[in-house]
Amino acid sequence: MIDRSFWGMLDEADRAALRNTATRVEFASGSVICHQGDQSRNVLVVSRGRVRVSRFTVTGEETVLAVRGPGEIIGELSAVDGRRRSATLTAVDAVSGLVISPRALKSLCHVRPGITWAMLRVVASRQRAMAGQQDLRTGPSLHRVGAMLLDLAHREADDLIATVPLTQRELAGIAGISRETLARTLKVLREGGIVLTRRNGIEILREDELRALCGI
Repeated sequence: MIDRSFWGMLDEADRAALRNTATRVEFASGSVICHQGDQSRNVLVVSRGRVRVSRFTVTGEETVLAVRGPGEIIGELSAVDGRRRSATLTAVDAVSGLVISPRALKSLCHVRPGITWAMLRVVASRQRAMAGQQDLRTGPSLHRVGAMLLDLAHREADDLIATVPLTQRELAGIAGISRETLARTLKVLREGGIVLTRRNGIEILREDELRALCGI
């Protein structure tokens, strides 16, 4: 499987440069890495675990935007434009990674064009994904849920048939549907033998069938 994450797009020299500049960090499961509105501008490259990216309304309602896994970069926009954090980052499970300051990242980008190009590819990919999510929100719930599960499953480093460790409320928020609709849709997929639902996540059993169902 080709690793299309930020880390996967770098050559060994670029990776070494990042390691030499970064600070290694660890976060316990459930801990908040940074809050929406924070002024921090550090960038995190995830080495292990998953990070939930979410936004909160003034009333405290959470909308999950994405889940970032091993090899992915988080916080690059604040590092580049200097603005406050646009989302809250929470460790879904135990997370370890590399933290790079914005000044160090800028210096690296000047001398390591491979890092700059990888960041541009990440930004472009996420812009396309956002557009795709908007399209999904107007489509059938079965397509929305299937595409969402495939997207989350791709965040595993080695296996597409992955467990998605999110609550049904969080999954419904990503798909843009109600929890009731999500539950009905998962029941259809479960009864068809396409997914297996567990208390702490969902496993994709038949990836090809799920892809065909979503037209992917």
